[in-house]
Amino acid sequence: MYLSDNKEDFLTFPQKLYAGDPFYTTKNEDISACEKLFVIKEEDLVLARAGLIYSNNRAQIAFFEAEDNIEAAKFLFDEIKKYAKEKGHDYLIGPINGSTWKKYRVTLPSENPPFMLDNYNKPYYAKLFETCGFETIANYTSSISKNLDRDYSRLEKFGKIFEKKGVKIRNFDPQNFDRDIHKIYEVSVKSFVNNFLYTPIGYDDFYKMYEPVKNFLNPEWILIAENEQDQPVAFLFGFDNLYERNKKSLVLKTLAKIPEHKYNGIGSYLIELLHYKANLNGYDNIIHALMHENNISANILSGELYHEYKLYGVKI
Repeated sequence: MYLSDNKEDFLTFPQKLYAGDPFYTTKNEDISACEKLFVIKEEDLVLARAGLIYSNNRAQIAFFEAEDNIEAAKFLFDEIKKYAKEKGHDYLIGPINGSTWKKYRVTLPSENPPFMLDNYNKPYYAKLFETCGFETIANYTSSISKNLDRDYSRLEKFGKIFEKKGVKIRNFDPQNFDRDIHKIYEVSVKSFVNNFLYTPIGYDDFYKMYEPVKNFLNPEWILIAENEQDQPVAFLFGFDNLYERNKKSLVLKTLAKIPEHKYNGIGSYLIELLHYKANLNGYDNIIHALMHENNISANILSGELYHEYKLYGVKI
């Protein structure tokens, strides 16, 4: 077993690891932010890989993928620790591909299948990190709401409250894609600034995240709340769970509002409105995706636990 930094091995390993897996979608990876590539090989076979990224003075294990091989994982992590320590770092977090705007976390084993744009990895990844001495530094969950056929009478009451505050709610306009993505960006950077491990992001990079999903977005499930000056104050970003073949399923991916007391409660209202519209359209369930355990959004979501995720850290 030995260490390599071969870029071709690094990029092609996931395609071999996930060969035949219908849920693997990360085909083109931008690894340009990696300070160094680590590839663990035995003879000609790649057993594990990861990159090291420095972001906001944090050393991050990025683009982690591995066979179910504790020895290879330990070799990989030991090499990364040694290199990071030589560079003056004393703590590693991961897996995180540069920032929380990009892919990060480990999905724990589950009987439930992944959903569209879920965080997806091999079921043994948590075991590899934990066996190699990593500790949990953040927990996340996705839940599923199956009871959509219920009483929505309070929607009218709260709708009038926000109407009096000058709030208008509309659907995303695909004919003005750039304009509405910028409105979502404006709310996101204000809403998430105090989130755990938040990293600033420029609009161009933000836009690149959404451009690939442009063609399958259904504006019915993307709600934008604006004030009297047409400035965005909140949004809800949902989409059809295209992985679900047997039932009509939605994914609520992102909910955000600007931090102004005047708009408190708008998140709950948008969620209730989404549930109401989904029920009218014959949907069976809604998955509330990837919420941090301390996120206020998680506290206003109801449903059964669907997936759990962890982010890890280790002293070096």
